[in-house]
Amino acid sequence: MIMIRKIILTSLSFLVFSFVSYAQPQGGSIKGKVFDEIGDGFPFVNVALYQSGNLRGGATTDFDGAFKISNISAGTYDLEIKFVGYQTYRLEGLIVKGGKLLPLDAINLKEATELLKEVEVVSYKVPLIDKDGGASGGTVTREDLARMPGRSAASIASTVGGVQSDANGNITSVRGSRSDATYYYIDGIKVRGSTNLPKSAIEEVSVMTGGVPANFGDATGGIISITTRGASRVYFGGVEVVSSGLAVGENVYGLDNYGFNLIEGTFSGPLLMKKDSTGKKTDPILGFFVSGNYNNILDPRPLATDQYRVKPGVRDSLINTPLRPTGFGFGAYYNTDFLTSDAFEKVNYRQNVASTRASLAGKIDVNAGPNMNISFGASGAYNERNGASWESSLFNYDNLANFRDFDWRAYGKFTQRFQNNAQSEGESKGIKNAYYTLMVDYSRNYGWVEDQTHGDNYFNYGHIGKFDIYKTKSYEQTDYDGDNFVDLVQSGINDDSIHFSPSSLNNDMAAITNQYFSLYDGIAGNYENITQLLDGGALLNGMLPTSVYGLWRNIGYAYNGSSKSDNSQFRITAVGSADIGDHAFSLGFEFEQRTDRYFGVSPVGLWTLMRQLANSHTDYGRGIDESQVSVGNLGSFTTYDFAVLNSAPGEFSGTDAQAFFDYNLRNSLGLDPDGTDFINVDALDPTQFSLDMFSADELLNSGNNYVSYYGYDHTGKKMSDRPSFDDFFNKTDEYGNFTRPVGAFEPIYVAGYIMDKFAFDDLIFNVGVRVDRYDANQQVLKDDFTLYPVRTINEVSSINGQSVSHPTNIPTSATVYINDVEDPTSIMGYREGTQWYSSDGTAVNDIQSIVPSGYVVPQPYLAEGISPDDDVTSDAFEDYKPQINIMPRIAFSFPISDEALFFAHYDVLTKRPTTGNRLNPIDYFYLQTGNIGTVNNPSLLPEKTIDYELGFQQVLNTRSSLKIAGFYREQRNQVALVNKIGAYPQTYTTWGNIDFGTIKGLTVSYDLRRSGNISMRTSYTLQFADGTGSNPFAAQNLIASDQPNLRTIYPYSYDQRHQIITALDYRYGSGSSYNGPRIAGKEIFKNTGANLVANFASGMPYSRQQRITGAALISAPAPILQGEPFGSRKPWNFKADLQIDKNITLNFGSGETKKKTANLNVYLLITNVFNTLNITNVYRATGNAGDDGYLNAARFQTSIQTQNDEAAFRQYYAMKANNPYNYGIPRQIRLGLKLDF
Repeated sequence: MIMIRKIILTSLSFLVFSFVSYAQPQGGSIKGKVFDEIGDGFPFVNVALYQSGNLRGGATTDFDGAFKISNISAGTYDLEIKFVGYQTYRLEGLIVKGGKLLPLDAINLKEATELLKEVEVVSYKVPLIDKDGGASGGTVTREDLARMPGRSAASIASTVGGVQSDANGNITSVRGSRSDATYYYIDGIKVRGSTNLPKSAIEEVSVMTGGVPANFGDATGGIISITTRGASRVYFGGVEVVSSGLAVGENVYGLDNYGFNLIEGTFSGPLLMKKDSTGKKTDPILGFFVSGNYNNILDPRPLATDQYRVKPGVRDSLINTPLRPTGFGFGAYYNTDFLTSDAFEKVNYRQNVASTRASLAGKIDVNAGPNMNISFGASGAYNERNGASWESSLFNYDNLANFRDFDWRAYGKFTQRFQNNAQSEGESKGIKNAYYTLMVDYSRNYGWVEDQTHGDNYFNYGHIGKFDIYKTKSYEQTDYDGDNFVDLVQSGINDDSIHFSPSSLNNDMAAITNQYFSLYDGIAGNYENITQLLDGGALLNGMLPTSVYGLWRNIGYAYNGSSKSDNSQFRITAVGSADIGDHAFSLGFEFEQRTDRYFGVSPVGLWTLMRQLANSHTDYGRGIDESQVSVGNLGSFTTYDFAVLNSAPGEFSGTDAQAFFDYNLRNSLGLDPDGTDFINVDALDPTQFSLDMFSADELLNSGNNYVSYYGYDHTGKKMSDRPSFDDFFNKTDEYGNFTRPVGAFEPIYVAGYIMDKFAFDDLIFNVGVRVDRYDANQQVLKDDFTLYPVRTINEVSSINGQSVSHPTNIPTSATVYINDVEDPTSIMGYREGTQWYSSDGTAVNDIQSIVPSGYVVPQPYLAEGISPDDDVTSDAFEDYKPQINIMPRIAFSFPISDEALFFAHYDVLTKRPTTGNRLNPIDYFYLQTGNIGTVNNPSLLPEKTIDYELGFQQVLNTRSSLKIAGFYREQRNQVALVNKIGAYPQTYTTWGNIDFGTIKGLTVSYDLRRSGNISMRTSYTLQFADGTGSNPFAAQNLIASDQPNLRTIYPYSYDQRHQIITALDYRYGSGSSYNGPRIAGKEIFKNTGANLVANFASGMPYSRQQRITGAALISAPAPILQGEPFGSRKPWNFKADLQIDKNITLNFGSGETKKKTANLNVYLLITNVFNTLNITNVYRATGNAGDDGYLNAARFQTSIQTQNDEAAFRQYYAMKANNPYNYGIPRQIRLGLKLDF
């Protein structure tokens, strides 16, 4: 009878619950079971899931009373269970985590005593152990985040065990991985650019340190996933103001000296509501959430030790009189070389480094039907700051680079769920809980780095002033016409004198040259020509002042750079999931197309380039054309003058001796473009120049590039087309100039995965496999060791008519190396790939092993018709072969009781290369000039990590648990610098997949839930991170000395052997839950709490050096290693951050209908609360953070005593060596007010 009644009452249910998903492509799930009053499974019961009053999902129990809601976005929810005639059951505060299954305890419905009016409310308690297993790491919810002393996702993530951070809170590694191995996601979007979000917009920060499921890829470290808040059913908002002090002039008034000020606002609610037949609003059709902030910081990275600057009055004096005569009758010294201690003053914050930030996040949720949802979201951030420079901080703090970043991302998401309609026990075992989600997202990141004043006015950068050069002809006395009389015959044109007018564009630098022109009275020997100006210490256009003793940038040292980047990312992701029997299957797909563009110019040097290119076809006005003579008289002498030589007469062509820049400049000045008039570029205004006056080859300057670009042309204009690779080598403009186009970098990443979650006896398995396909979508060298076609053993039977034989143990495809590429006479060796062989077939390590003493380096036997003088062509390249990686992921958990479980996982992870992997044809085209530094390697393979973990979790009591996890990681194919010794036509440095390493560790975590006033999370991590390279640049010094590619295992530079992280919260409630002190009956600490986050970590390793060098110099000498690499350790670091807050309830209005409440939260945030002086770096010779030992080293005393001013040098050096960046950030204090309404 009970069953019949249930079926009849089902037809009377007046509410149909629909499913609405706001999930990432792989959300969390909730499952549970509903029982009736006699303990039987209760079928056909309606289950609804709410967040902020909005319906987010729903289900109907099956024949056994079981239900499951899948694809739920991470966050906090309420679960409501209704059945006609039964008391409504409401479970509040469910915390759902992305990718996790949340099993609920049994739910027992009771018959209602008054129909549909009684509700049983139960508060959800988060389980102490996660029986689902899955990824390792941790999750911080919005409730916890609001109490913690950190605003960024990174600061929150650093509180999770296994996430290593330095003394300043910057994440350095996740379980020993490199810094580029960890990815951030915001609402399922892979982040390119900033992760800056308003704190009030964050719903949850989830950190995966291991056991990464198959729906995540392209990362070998960790995953930091940020979920933002969604729309609310009712209107709510909030305003937050935070300040540490205000700057008035050069003084800061407040809690500290660093001027942190922030305002943040949040608003959410319905945009459009459904109405019932009476016109009453019921459910939202459209809902929105928006949050934004604005932040200005006077000094975003304060210094813990004393910092100084030259006094403003002294600086003004130095600008007015920057020089003094040498006393030798010529030349000058900088007055900055001779200052005493009273010329400097201590400052409370770094100068001219203020940062302005703004961020915005929003969502619009569309309820499109009972079983589907359409969601749109976007977020963005802007950041502008000046780049701090320790070298410029003493004298030159007004001339810093300005950095601006703007990034945004947007997405659209569609989710559909298929309702379960099981009518019988048999059908209930079929396909259930099926859904699919499609998501399209687009991200854009813009970046600019430039001088704050000059911006992209490139020719303003190096402009000192106007140099008027006066020239006179020179003559020699000779009998030119053969009449036996001496004639005056022109022999050349010489500079006679130079006059200077300073520019206002760079006053500091112009003052140097301006004063130089007043130091000496006579022109002769001082102001006759450019050479004399340079010898005397004056600056020309396109020059920068020399540094002060090689220690500090001099006043006026301008930033020499201007760049812009434009990077975009388009992604399509899809996931479908269904429960089939006892298996929960998920299939997913991901497509990603990136487009990266960059343009950079070194603008100061453009003046030097213009000077070289202008008049070059006339030998800079000095060449004379004896075929064009004019005869005159000077007294009794006959004079013979000649026209200026024009080595490129006629119409301009790209192959002419005349520079394209010269041709365009003459046109712009109204001169004959085929003329020989001398153009003094130093007398022209910067506005008369532009980059499009130059050809691409002129700016590339045979590999000494003044510009670098891809996705833009050589003048900085964004390309609208997609040039082919051949275009770089062949495309010309209308004049025959090569345009050298380089297309945008557009790699394609495609992935698919399948996952299954199932139980076998008591074991819960999460298994999956992911297949990634990475296509760099560019050309790669056919052979890393040659830019020209070469001959193999198959093609060489004789040399210069003499037959040769080859060792039989070498593959016939091996390249033949001979003694002379121009006139070969003998074979010196062979190479197959990277394996070298001597001429007798013996395998050797490298080409140096087959170079006999006194012989030249062996050279490849070039193909017939190929000359070493030929330009590089596209024939040396081929298409990149897409890389396919198969990555199994296996995880299981084994509950041995309700209070203990074992867990383990095995994962294969890969990541596309992110360093040096973009093809740059400029590198290869100019390789033989020897002017190219490190050459990108477009054929790099993905990096790989194999991750193992085994752990145990135990409930200690009703409020605490202990978790122990051991992990082991094998790193393979890590990118590193390599030498291509023996490459032709030039040995070069590039990148290769040769580094490897292992990480072994143990993390012990203790979780104490709220027990009285206190809750706590603490973890200890013991880790050994060793490998052949801490980062791709680790072998830089070895490579610079032309050493072979040696691989030695040593600790990583970020190997943090011990780390203890604690997040402690102590809090008082109110009313009956208040147990704090009272004064006159008042609960003085009502709703007050304190949250402390502490990090105690051992020092990271560094390499000692054998003897003292001038490590504080701008260009420090290369050190010599002492002992093993990274064999010494820096001191331990300790940092504790504290937030103390109090909630105050504000009441407004009167009467039940008009009464409103708001919550005011007042808090004090203190970072580095104990003001610990943490050492983050030391000098390798002394192990000291503030002294490199140079000033006291006996072998440097003579050099010190011969400086222009020994006392000044010693003072400057001591200040420079006491580098405050070797220490962590000092204490900072901020006061915040947050009003929620």
